[in-house]
Amino acid sequence: MRKYSFSYLMSRSFKGFSRNGLMSLASVLILTSCLLISGCFGLIIYNLYVNLHSLNELNEIVCICNYEKLPDEELDALNAKLRTLPNVDNVEYTSREEALSRMREKYAKHPQVLDRFNEENNPFFEVYTITYSGSDQDAANLLFTLRNKNEFPQFRTVEDRLETAAKLEKLKNTVLWISGGFMAVLLFISVVIIMNTVRMAITARREEIEIMRYIGATGWFISFPFMVESAITGLISAAIAFLLQFIIYGNVERLLNFDGSAAGVITIVPFSSVWYFVLAGFILLGLLTSYVGSKISLSKYIKV
Repeated sequence: MRKYSFSYLMSRSFKGFSRNGLMSLASVLILTSCLLISGCFGLIIYNLYVNLHSLNELNEIVCICNYEKLPDEELDALNAKLRTLPNVDNVEYTSREEALSRMREKYAKHPQVLDRFNEENNPFFEVYTITYSGSDQDAANLLFTLRNKNEFPQFRTVEDRLETAAKLEKLKNTVLWISGGFMAVLLFISVVIIMNTVRMAITARREEIEIMRYIGATGWFISFPFMVESAITGLISAAIAFLLQFIIYGNVERLLNFDGSAAGVITIVPFSSVWYFVLAGFILLGLLTSYVGSKISLSKYIKV
């Protein structure tokens, strides 16, 4: 196609987009909502995956002692006994004083959280952190032994990462199903809105289309402006959704970091590490949705 013809088709596309202002706006808003919700759920799932992966990598069992402070001799004996258990690779002891000191370092930006605590008023327990190796069955056997009160009456509770990982896995699957449902509904609405937008544009230019057909214009020449209009809708929606996603995710990230209660408990992936995936996903999903909507409408009303 000659250069001026391509410029002519592009100008027709932009004029058509602006001519159907209300429907074009509706298409952009619905598709933007779809992309934004998809992005939010996608980032939630990815953050859950990162946290779940980190938990699965830490083969640790945390044994929390009773509140009463144990004598040094009993602590040494308990340490030695733990090291003799099968599949135990390492045993790390954390005193109450050390636990309070670590928490003060962790919440250095928010010292008021721990101001009321001191050596006499210490809310933390003595803890043994056990690193183990072996199969899941070996881990289960080790947990059974450690939770046996006859063997280890010094332990108040015994916690492992497997239970937390299972809960996170369940949460991830729930979020995945919910996000999939939302995405399916919104994508369907987006396709319908784009179809109606293209149909209205075709109806408004019915006489022009008939004249072009009469003088021998090809189906591609006729449908090209409508396809570009839909692509414009997809790109504008992707740009707006990305900007909103950047603002929302950044605020959530700052809020969790400022709060301090989430520090050390969950890992928030920085947006700077994933922005290019988000942008590429928005563009691809926006263009694909726009293409499907326009293609269905063109095949139905123009018969190209």
